Amino acid sequence: MEEVALRVIVELPNWEMHVVGTATVIGSFLAITAKHVVSAALNYCRTKTTTGGETVVESGELKLLQILPGPIYRFWAVSKAWSSSSDIAVLHLRADRMSEPNQEISWRSLAVRALPPSSGEKVIAFGFRESQIHISKKSDGSVHIDLRDKPTTSAGTVGQVFSDRRDSSMLNFPCFEVHAQFAGGMSGGVVLDEVGQLCGLVCAGTDFVDPNAPPLSYAVTLWPFLTIVISADRGNSYPRGVQYPIIDLALDKIIIVSQLENLNPQYFSGRTLPGRSE
Repeated sequence: MEEVALRVIVELPNWEMHVVGTATVIGSFLAITAKHVVSAALNYCRTKTTTGGETVVESGELKLLQILPGPIYRFWAVSKAWSSSSDIAVLHLRADRMSEPNQEISWRSLAVRALPPSSGEKVIAFGFRESQIHISKKSDGSVHIDLRDKPTTSAGTVGQVFSDRRDSSMLNFPCFEVHAQFAGGMSGGVVLDEVGQLCGLVCAGTDFVDPNAPPLSYAVTLWPFLTIVISADRGNSYPRGVQYPIIDLALDKIIIVSQLENLNPQYFSGRTLPGRSE
């Protein structure tokens, strides 16, 4: 799981780092996380707002840490982040530094389920909690990484599914209940359905006053991320430096997304969904 589930990190000057959540690889140089994870990361950074309303980071950098068997450490810098009104952010990555820089990069990603699971279906969530990371340089110039966290899995059944929103303030986007405990720090983590598809992202947990109350958490439904307009280059067969909605990556099978034929076409103007005509 740690090959596709990465720690979201803020790197500040003097090797100071903070882990703020979890992200998931969905394709080459692309990852997805909860939008509030990116917001939490910006709280550590020094930022300014331009006259055009864009937030510019002056100090601090958002990165993802991937750990492969070995262990092999790979830091990916987030070169661009895009989001929508839902609690989803898409991250465009570039190589930063690696413990084995000459090793060939082979991306592995999860298939995405656009629509939420039904009430009563079983799901499993994964994320990192209680994370602490310290980076230091040795006398020979090499880097020492001291990482302490708790990779956590939480299983449960789906409760209510909210097609538009649960409420008008906290969870005002498509999401679904999960009768399981999503611990703090798991935000942005994967939620897998019964066949292993990525069907949601960890977005919220509930703390009840009654210690005997059954656990209840929430996952964000994924189809809204297909409406996000991005500008990541797609390869030599496509024009470079252009903007397009992420649904184009799914239609061209650059990322694997199921249930496209069941999406509401009004959100994807100008695109022909599978099984539909113009």
